[in-house]
Amino acid sequence: MTAVVRPVPALRSLPVLTAATATLGVAALAVLGAAGHGGFASDPVGAVALATAAVVTALAALRLSRSGHRAAGRLAAGLAASLLAYLALAVVAVAAVAAGHPWAAPAVAAWNSAWIPPLALLQLTASAAVRTGDAVPWTHRLVGLTLGVATLVNALLTTATQPFAGVPTIAAESWRTALAPAVPAVTLLAAVALFLLPVTLWRAALGSHHAVRARLGVAAAATTAAPLTVVFCLLLAVARTPGDVEPSLGSVAFLVALAGAAVFAAACAVTAARGATEPRRVGAVVRGAGLAAAALLVVGVGTLVAAPGTSLGPTSVALVVSALTVAVVGGAWAGTGRLAALLTAAPTAPVTPRGGAEGTTGGGAAETTNVIEPAAPATAVVDAAGPVSVGGLTAREREVLAALADGASNAGIAAQLVVSERTVDAHLRAIFVKLDLTPGGATNRRVRAARIWLEHARQSR
Repeated sequence: MTAVVRPVPALRSLPVLTAATATLGVAALAVLGAAGHGGFASDPVGAVALATAAVVTALAALRLSRSGHRAAGRLAAGLAASLLAYLALAVVAVAAVAAGHPWAAPAVAAWNSAWIPPLALLQLTASAAVRTGDAVPWTHRLVGLTLGVATLVNALLTTATQPFAGVPTIAAESWRTALAPAVPAVTLLAAVALFLLPVTLWRAALGSHHAVRARLGVAAAATTAAPLTVVFCLLLAVARTPGDVEPSLGSVAFLVALAGAAVFAAACAVTAARGATEPRRVGAVVRGAGLAAAALLVVGVGTLVAAPGTSLGPTSVALVVSALTVAVVGGAWAGTGRLAALLTAAPTAPVTPRGGAEGTTGGGAAETTNVIEPAAPATAVVDAAGPVSVGGLTAREREVLAALADGASNAGIAAQLVVSERTVDAHLRAIFVKLDLTPGGATNRRVRAARIWLEHARQSR
């Protein structure tokens, strides 16, 4: 059975403190907005969305800490703090501009960059929820470093020409950029970095089996929310020109989208950490991400089609957009349904790998190309990793074997244990030697190793 872990003391009061701070921020922006200051920055819809997201992520941080996932809990707490910082910086920036203070420009620049850290933190929170131990993977370091640099560059090299007056600050023409080539380059690099964790986790999920596949799939869907938010931001620019959509409306919509992405990622992190792999829950997560992507595609293409410069009439535009909606949303619904079914597929009997081989990497290396499902689900195998002793394996080798028996591929094992796939391959070779599992025979060595682990796990209970 899994031991109950006490949350970090500092996190126990986090939800209450977050709610109190968020309430003050919303109230301050409401007062400034009522006085005619701030434009979209003090819009109550955007402010309430950010405040709500901060409280929800604070609650997620507490739940993650209680479940023993302290690294994910700390990152979720950071996500809540970053959302509060965004809200607080809006108050400071709007008040400074309204009062005409000389430090209004840097305050506005800081506020304009505060939306970037939440994107990194929501990804890191979801990814950390499926990992064991306190080691920080290189992917986390790279995402954090890249998004951190993007935040600093954006804050230091951009200044508002007319903050909160005239054209809302989401519009490019309302900003001056120093070292113009540097800012777009860093922004592009940060956008590319946001795809690193989704690609890594989806690869690990689709190569694994059983509960591991579902947990990794939920985490992968959560990390996908960050690049989708960036795509939504780009679509807002398209919607403004040539779409002729009111900029302030698009700006508020972006704030709501960022808050929604944070809530989605935090909920997915809690789900993945708890090991909740029910088909309905996994299906809701995967379909939510897929339908959001489909909606963005429809909005983007529909905006271009409906732009004032096109030669299509209202009827033609309506027909094109309707057909596109049916095709894209219908395809996303069917595709995500199949993906959810794949992630939650029931265990099957072991089979011989494609081609009849054991999927070695060459030179007698451990199997990595083909992943064979164990004969029975390995429920709670990881919890048994401590007391179970199998053939003189080391502690790390027991962790690798437990993850293997739980259905993880080499990529899935690497994702959970924060090691490289080459290290996993080396551990598996050592495990096969110690368990006297030679290539060949009626079943794959991975299957035989999983059966040995499951048998020892059952006997140790």
